[in-house]
Amino acid sequence: MSGAFAARGAALLGLVGALGAVACGEEPPARAPEPPREETHEVKPQLKMKSELGTVDPEAVTRAFRKLDAQFDDCQKRGLDRIEVLAGSLKFFLRIGEDGSAKWAYLEQSDLGDRDTERCLLDAVMGARWPRPDGGDAEARYTMDLPAQGRAATDWNADKIAAALGRAGSSIDKCKSGADGSFKGTMYVGPGGKVLGAGVSVSSRDAADKADCLASVLAKMKGLPSPGSWPAKVTFGL
Repeated sequence: MSGAFAARGAALLGLVGALGAVACGEEPPARAPEPPREETHEVKPQLKMKSELGTVDPEAVTRAFRKLDAQFDDCQKRGLDRIEVLAGSLKFFLRIGEDGSAKWAYLEQSDLGDRDTERCLLDAVMGARWPRPDGGDAEARYTMDLPAQGRAATDWNADKIAAALGRAGSSIDKCKSGADGSFKGTMYVGPGGKVLGAGVSVSSRDAADKADCLASVLAKMKGLPSPGSWPAKVTFGL
């Protein structure tokens, strides 16, 4: 019993001591203030609903191309003054901006065989107004023919000019340097093996910048066989 009494006495003395300290003006140590809580707002990513390419009515594009027929005819007539057998099929690739302007255009396919006439046709396309696309820029293609205005050129196989192309290989490779895509050339060869005209079609916009250089190399080619008294036409890969 004396041990329990002593323990209770010690507890009472501890409580009295604590009360005495408060009574004497001593305050318990202050607690460190808690840092303010930062309000966080969840940031949700903005959704872009606009796609890279929009759509355009193909029939409206066809009508817009047909409005250029008179300009296309003028381009061919100017070419015929230099190359009497000038004719061919063409396929345009066109990028139309949201405002209906042509952003760029090139010939995806062409066996026309005259770069000056090809540029004339492309200039007409670039200067025209086009139907406005929905949802962003749009792409369009259009195929057309410029028929022969009389007797057509004699068709040649590419083997006829293989040796001459081999000799011009380094110049051709230099023109193509840095471009992705494929190239196709067409030439008219006159009596004595003289190049009367040369054109180039490409498979991509990046390659389109190389067409002028390649056509220039082809137009200067030497050592071609003679077709006789009537011009020949030949199409080949580059």
